[in-house]
Amino acid sequence: MEKLNIKVSLANRLYPMNVDPNEEEVIRISVSKIEKMIKNFREKYSVRDDQDLLAMCALQLSVGLEKIELGKINDNKAVIKNILDIKKDIADVINDPSSV
Repeated sequence: MEKLNIKVSLANRLYPMNVDPNEEEVIRISVSKIEKMIKNFREKYSVRDDQDLLAMCALQLSVGLEKIELGKINDNKAVIKNILDIKKDIADVINDPSSV
């Protein structure tokens, strides 16, 4: 698949990118969300340095991803526990059919 040449603007800087055409929309939406975050941080904390604002965005996005990952791990642990409980129940029934 041929790459698409696009330019995106983040924190008053232009970044040329080569992307798959099916990723362009996701990239542009992401850029828009980051720009909104920058604006919010600039207004909320009176920060003017774009590098500081981008660092704050990176931290916030990373924290959000980490929370999602931890949630997935906890969900997986719960599913595994449920499967083990069911497996134990089945083994109990097989070993003692009169317990049903």
